[in-house]
Amino acid sequence: MAGSCIEKLPHTCGSSDGLQVFQNNEGSYSGYCFACDTYVQSPYGTEMPSKNRKVVTRDHSTELAEIKACRSMALPSRGLKEWALAHFNVKVGVSEQDGITPVFRYYPYTRDGAPVRYKVKLVADKKMWWVGEKADTELFGWQQAISTGSPRLYITEGEDDAVALYQALMDNIAGTQWEGKMVPAVVSLTNGAGGAKKEIAKHLSLIRGHFKEVRLVFDNDEHGREATRDVVQLIPKAQVVAIPGKDANECVIQGRSKALAVAVSFNAKEAKTTRLIWGQEVHEAARTKAEWGLSYPWQKLTDLTRGMRFGETYYWGAGVKMGKSELVNALAAHLITEHGLKVFMAKPEETNKKTYQLICGKVAGKVFHDPTVEFDFDAYDKASALVGNNVCMLNLYQRLDWRDLRDDIHVAVQQGGCKAVFIDPITNLSNGISSGEANTLLQEIAQDLAAVAMELNIIANIFCHLKAPESGNPHERGGKVLSHQFAGSRAMMRLLLSASKIY
Repeated sequence: MAGSCIEKLPHTCGSSDGLQVFQNNEGSYSGYCFACDTYVQSPYGTEMPSKNRKVVTRDHSTELAEIKACRSMALPSRGLKEWALAHFNVKVGVSEQDGITPVFRYYPYTRDGAPVRYKVKLVADKKMWWVGEKADTELFGWQQAISTGSPRLYITEGEDDAVALYQALMDNIAGTQWEGKMVPAVVSLTNGAGGAKKEIAKHLSLIRGHFKEVRLVFDNDEHGREATRDVVQLIPKAQVVAIPGKDANECVIQGRSKALAVAVSFNAKEAKTTRLIWGQEVHEAARTKAEWGLSYPWQKLTDLTRGMRFGETYYWGAGVKMGKSELVNALAAHLITEHGLKVFMAKPEETNKKTYQLICGKVAGKVFHDPTVEFDFDAYDKASALVGNNVCMLNLYQRLDWRDLRDDIHVAVQQGGCKAVFIDPITNLSNGISSGEANTLLQEIAQDLAAVAMELNIIANIFCHLKAPESGNPHERGGKVLSHQFAGSRAMMRLLLSASKIY
């Protein structure tokens, strides 16, 4: 429910005018009874109102006055304190039944400093709508931001993120020499990441006129990263913050306020607006002797490749029934036990139970997944104590989508601390499309994955099926492996620095 209130109706609870009807952005209608706190999916029943129906629009001044009369109060479910919400003049509407329970959150939007509309959100879920004039407004929190006198502006995606960030920053300076002397300037976009570029462009002159520095604190997901790239085009000197969670509000909810405050205060980096790098920029980094990477479980492969290095992507191909899964599990177990790494496993062709059994089996030197083999509980428990939360798996089976998987990788790495990623097989990402389309898609994924590995400084291991040789022995009988036999070969092999055969 997201739209404008168009009229008030009686409701079955007995209220004569408690049911407010909203015309949503897509043209549909929904309602909410403020008397009994009930969402009404179809306020007009089965019949939609005619286009000629005269609706009585509620008086904005009356409704705005009613909202202004509400008070700010803490929202424990969001981790937001009363004083932080009061700073932004966020009002909370309580249940008419008990007069205590928070039901609505009212976020004020101003024009020339005066509140002209409110974004209304239910406390219990994500339903929202607008109340007031449908007109251009300032960024959420703009008046508070410019009144601080701070030269630095923080911009978040959502209103709760703005409140949470302000709260975290103020809590962080409490009891220090900066308490009472420094107030952070924090604002939020109106409609989230999707409209970031358009909205910042509209307010760009004002932002430049009041602030010397801009820091972007957008959500830690693909939408947030896209919005960051868009805004940096408008503000090339804008600094980008990698927050320790999905968004600022989630950090506060999870008790990571201090980590959030430290990240936005000290770990912001100016975004690169070009891919050009001059030699002098890498002079010092290159002025070092090459180091060995992490070892493989197999010494010959370590010697051949100089080990596994963070920031690189490794592609593995195998024919049918050649032990590809055994290699995956052995490598994951080795990274956990020998190098102390956390690993992320995306294996859509295998249940998480079996994946965990197989990795524990490699650690213990036992078999835990075969019903014909007696289960050694002591050995399993000892292996599981080593593996435990050092392995992260996806809650899925037979379903894999690259956009979602990419976000999962970011969460597993940035929040879970994983340093190695396994995707087995990557060709599962192209199920259901033609071979030509699959090759194009896998090429895009391979390029994107290489960038993700470098960005997050992780080891990415990608496993691929091999196409059967057109002639000669099959792979399982010693047939030679050629680059074009990789499923999605053109996509994969373009990114290979070298290819080696393991004996």
